[in-house]
Amino acid sequence: MNGKQYLNAFINNTATIRDVLAADVQDAPHKVLAYNTDGKLALPAADGDPVIGIILSDAPANDSGVTPSGAEVDVLIRHIGLAEAGAAVAKGDFLTAATNGTVRKAAAGEYILGIAMTAATAAGELTQVYITHGGYAK
Repeated sequence: MNGKQYLNAFINNTATIRDVLAADVQDAPHKVLAYNTDGKLALPAADGDPVIGIILSDAPANDSGVTPSGAEVDVLIRHIGLAEAGAAVAKGDFLTAATNGTVRKAAAGEYILGIAMTAATAAGELTQVYITHGGYAK
């Protein structure tokens, strides 16, 4: 060790981040987001793409349920949270993201956001997700 001490190094130990949306998101709470090429939060560009986390339930929205472009949202990036299922999932499934911001069971080669801690029997239901950022499904 080179004698350096990092007693005052910045470490953010919270489970959430706050950042700006790149585009409008309909019914934003419990959707998953990625960073786009401009470094802003956006829905995944393709099914199975890597994502950063899940929008918390307090996302601001207008009367039509739209969280507008440029709005700051809080995103859960670790631990356990609720995500909107895009299809039925079973407890223990490895989950990935769909382009509409929902989660579903990961297929081979898709990024694993986390593990389903509760089942969802249909699209639109909420499932508890243990966020692991677990690499890619085999």
